[in-house]
Amino acid sequence: MKSIVITSGKGGVGKTTVTAGLGRALAALGNRVVLMDADFGLNNLDVVMGLENRVVYDIADVINNRCRVRQALVESDVRNLFLLPSAHGYLGDKVTSQNLKLILGGLSVTFDYALVDCPAGIEAGFRRAVGACERAAVVTTPHISALRDANKVVNLLSSYGIVPTLVVNRVRGDLLADGKIPSIKEISEILKAEVDGVIPETDGVYGTMPKKPFELLAKRIHLGTGEPLDPAAGYRGIFGAIRRRFGRG
Repeated sequence: MKSIVITSGKGGVGKTTVTAGLGRALAALGNRVVLMDADFGLNNLDVVMGLENRVVYDIADVINNRCRVRQALVESDVRNLFLLPSAHGYLGDKVTSQNLKLILGGLSVTFDYALVDCPAGIEAGFRRAVGACERAAVVTTPHISALRDANKVVNLLSSYGIVPTLVVNRVRGDLLADGKIPSIKEISEILKAEVDGVIPETDGVYGTMPKKPFELLAKRIHLGTGEPLDPAAGYRGIFGAIRRRFGRG
């Protein structure tokens, strides 16, 4: 099983939504996927996935031996996609990287991928989740403040021997075509990491988000093939210039 921590330098960049979208896309490729919500402070992966009313046990129950890990799993409406919900109560020092590793080890027999949604930033929750995983994906937006914080995360991941992949979220194609935000190549050069996913800005929520950007990201991660989405494609050329001038449309 491949364990990937999904992290970000700052909150509000769409890390949890990216976790859910990538999980759905990896499952669509035929993989069995579990999403672990390891953000114990601002946990809402169950809400994003629309599963909050199905939660019976959570990760705290697993750690405190009140249930087995498989009993805490919540099956989503997407085939082969499951959620291990975060704890809604205080866990104190009971959550460690070793705890998470043991849980992931128990899941490795059943699943092909585990995506671990961890807290934004580089504090204890980040270190705990990163220490339990083999790989990492850093989610950022193309804005300078987000890129600056993402750079701190990328540098810190190097101390764990992890070279992360990048997911650039909330990219406006019109601004990208006009050169008003950094290009994907520039972002890759700034952060010294490869961009495997580009997600356009959308007003949609998890269930209605466009699938193609996540399908391309999943293929890059699972198969190592294809290119990330180009959100600026529809804004180039004569008709693209008209579209940019009169609104995103």
